[in-house]
Amino acid sequence: MTDKQRAALLAKARGHLARTTQGHVQYAKTKKGSEWKAADAALAKLAKDLQPKVPALGPIWHGGQSVLLHDLTHATAGIQLFPAFDDAYVQGREIIAPEPLTVYRSSSSHPGMAFYATGASKLRYWFGHLDRTHSPGRKFAKGEVVGRVAPNSIGGGPHCHVGINVELLLGAGKQLQHHTNYTHGAPTIGAQLNNALN
Repeated sequence: MTDKQRAALLAKARGHLARTTQGHVQYAKTKKGSEWKAADAALAKLAKDLQPKVPALGPIWHGGQSVLLHDLTHATAGIQLFPAFDDAYVQGREIIAPEPLTVYRSSSSHPGMAFYATGASKLRYWFGHLDRTHSPGRKFAKGEVVGRVAPNSIGGGPHCHVGINVELLLGAGKQLQHHTNYTHGAPTIGAQLNNALN
């Protein structure tokens, strides 16, 4: 919605409210009064549009930082359009769902196991270097344990690899900006989603 459309909604709501002959308390009790009904509908539509579009993502381990605060340091080898960050650098550390997830494919990660999942936000993830995989259809609540960091000695030692795909949100072939050499400095995931969705 453009600012012009938002202003038009506000003007519409104000126009209806200017024509009311009863207070909102009476309308709330009786649900009678077409002016209040029309004004409420316009304001509800505006409120929905103004809600933050960036999903409220948690961390991938208890005590970690939100996925939104990570920058993407490398591509996921062999998986197009899933730029990634590594985190949770402790073997055996519990990895948790950063948002409600539904698994859509099991995988492996050499070393370790992996899986693909779609979040409630429509972000898609590839979690790698875990001690387990999951079958398609498996659901996880935000904060629920999805696995543990498997033994591995690549990329600085045991860690969880998190690849993120934004095609369902931003369109086919789209991906977040990322570095390709395991260095930091790309815009954070949150900043990129904020720019793209708001």
